[in-house]
Amino acid sequence: MNSLFKTLTVFAFAALVAIQAQAQEGYKIRVKIEGYVSDTCILAYRLGGKTYVKDELSSKNINGEFVFSGKEPLKGGIYLISTKPKNNYFEFLLGNDADQTKMVITTKLEGEDLSKHLKIEGSDDNRVFLEYLKFLADTRDKHGKLATSITAETDEAKKKKLQEEREGLGEVVKKYQQNLIKTYPKYLCASLIAASLAPDVPKELSGVMAFYYFRNHFWDTYNWSDPRLIRTSILKEKMDYWSEKLTVQAPDSVIVAVEYLMQKALKVGNKEVIQYVTTELLNTSATSKVVCMDAVYVFLAEKYYCSGKAEWVDAATLGKICENVERLKPLLCNAYAPKIRLKKMDGMPINLYDVKAKFTAIYFWDTDCDKCDKTSDKLVAVYNKYKSYGFEVFGICGQTWSEIGKCQKKVDEKKMTFINTSDELSSLAAVKKMYDIKAEPFLFLLDENKRIMWKRIDSHQLEDILRREFNIITGEKVLKNAPE
Repeated sequence: MNSLFKTLTVFAFAALVAIQAQAQEGYKIRVKIEGYVSDTCILAYRLGGKTYVKDELSSKNINGEFVFSGKEPLKGGIYLISTKPKNNYFEFLLGNDADQTKMVITTKLEGEDLSKHLKIEGSDDNRVFLEYLKFLADTRDKHGKLATSITAETDEAKKKKLQEEREGLGEVVKKYQQNLIKTYPKYLCASLIAASLAPDVPKELSGVMAFYYFRNHFWDTYNWSDPRLIRTSILKEKMDYWSEKLTVQAPDSVIVAVEYLMQKALKVGNKEVIQYVTTELLNTSATSKVVCMDAVYVFLAEKYYCSGKAEWVDAATLGKICENVERLKPLLCNAYAPKIRLKKMDGMPINLYDVKAKFTAIYFWDTDCDKCDKTSDKLVAVYNKYKSYGFEVFGICGQTWSEIGKCQKKVDEKKMTFINTSDELSSLAAVKKMYDIKAEPFLFLLDENKRIMWKRIDSHQLEDILRREFNIITGEKVLKNAPE
């Protein structure tokens, strides 16, 4: 009995050691590129729309292989092997930890294409994916041959049959995809293919109804619980398409769209996915060139960063984000413009809110600014054209009161007959800080109640807005809502 117990104990201990050894294997990926003479090879991975280097080797083993290894398994996703000096590369999948210890990749350098002779052993995920890519290539080839045959065919009955065969290729591809997804549900290639599928809009729907069906089912086949997908380009591409192509480009609409994405990520509860989605949405909104879209940044930053939910952000970065919110929030579109009290060129004080106009442009400009000169010329023309309709300009010269002569000279030179102001250093600096002016020229457009309608616009955009707001029809003698 004791002997049996001892034998079982030894066996259990050996099994435990084997399991621990396997867990500590991390990754070991062997790469051999025939015809590649350089000793430098790079292992990198995708993260959204960017590529990051994971490892770089400067030598081969005695078998001519680059051996990438590490104690910790790599996170699943799309990885690539890149060569020097032209950065030619090929991609492969890392779908699970088991593949990482036995993967052997071979290819041949032929021109700049490293994928033509690509072979991957020790990874069923890659085997299935490469078979899928070959199937797609064969299908495209068949589609091209059928198109050529259709063009050359003169018999209408035969032409129709060929057309039906070509149209049926789409259904063949769809069945292949569905079968692959069903057969290999845990494979990264299956998750990628499912994520890339477009909604199948019913034929009876068209126009707006077809659009809304497509939008409502856009995320149906995407697996939000699969963190491997963040290390591909698919999630980034789908998020951008969702927010930019399937959403009206107005702040309120985009906020609803990004909040939908946030809730999708939060629902699955995966920290990696939540961090990626939150960070990507904030960065995208921060760099948006669409006017007034900083409202999206403020929304995301307030709700998910400044509230303490972004645990991955260091204190310094978080502080800057929250400072940005405080700086931007008073200047969001539809917010009341911060109050301004400065002096006109004759020294008389004037308040922005005392200006009575249907629309008021706040124009920050400087006397030593070439771009300001060009903007002023165009703005003067717009002002002269629309002032009788109820348009006013509240100009703010960048020079302080001690140099008011320079402001007046430029006003006279450019015939800037609209309101122009300046003031002592402290007052002028306070206004620029309130309006977050870092460079001139800068234009805001306010409505009758001094709410911010548009900002960071140029004179051409301003005229387009005024023409639309005043209902002016160009090319006709009759102008709607024209002053009596």
